[in-house]
Amino acid sequence: MKTFDGRVIKAVASKFFVDTDEGVKVCFARKKLKSAGNIFVGDYVTVAKDRDSFVIEEVKPRSNQLIRPYVSNIDVCFIVVACEPQPDFMLVDKIIVNCLEQRITPVLVKNKCDVFNICDVLNVDLAEYKDIIKIVECSAENLMGIDALAQIAKGKTVCFAGQSAVGKSSLINAMLGSDVLQVGELAKKIKRGKNTTRRTEILSLGSDTYLVDTCGFSMLEAIDIPPENLRLYYDDFEQFRPMCKFSACTHIDEPDCAVKPHVGREIGSGRYQRYKALFDELKQRRDTKYD
Repeated sequence: MKTFDGRVIKAVASKFFVDTDEGVKVCFARKKLKSAGNIFVGDYVTVAKDRDSFVIEEVKPRSNQLIRPYVSNIDVCFIVVACEPQPDFMLVDKIIVNCLEQRITPVLVKNKCDVFNICDVLNVDLAEYKDIIKIVECSAENLMGIDALAQIAKGKTVCFAGQSAVGKSSLINAMLGSDVLQVGELAKKIKRGKNTTRRTEILSLGSDTYLVDTCGFSMLEAIDIPPENLRLYYDDFEQFRPMCKFSACTHIDEPDCAVKPHVGREIGSGRYQRYKALFDELKQRRDTKYD
């Protein structure tokens, strides 16, 4: 039986589209793989030809995996925000934590920078993130910053995440140089997006560069870490942590915390408040789990 290696680039129902050196093969999974767990888009697999069909024989070990969406082996995550819809910075912080926990490099992408008047009025301020994460300003409309995104993505697998209608699909189309993906419109009355991405799919940009389009609000509930470890994913807090009275200080209620005096200065007050909210959310989830 002939076997060859490939990568899952799309999954539809029980069919998996696997990119191999011999082209894209539509494959089914062996029953033992189905019972062992899901096959993710992004998985590297071994495929065998069985009579007139192709089957996935083996899923190779993953470097990481995301649950929302189900995608694996991601190198970089472009977290896309825009002036409309107004940014959900709680979502941004959750995605950053998720990326760091999964050893994925997060990059904050400010899209729709061609809409200067709207952005000025809505005041999309990313100052809290300037010393934490790389920020790229771009526009899928006039191609501003697209080369910078392509340079970051070169030779990597890049996942796009963020709210609906921030322009993830438009950015992918701009990077690919063609309208491969359907683009949604912003619902003007409610200032929210219509989600046009229905499934996760990997698209090739060439030179071992892959782009992953995902549905809006991806990775929203995928954080599963002890609340007391949340501080480890905030580098802007960690620089002051050694001066805390307690080595395991969570920067919430402990006395003589060295982090809290820097809130509103080196640490953004909004970011700190979101940290506290996420800490409480993780704590409540854990308490509920063991009730």
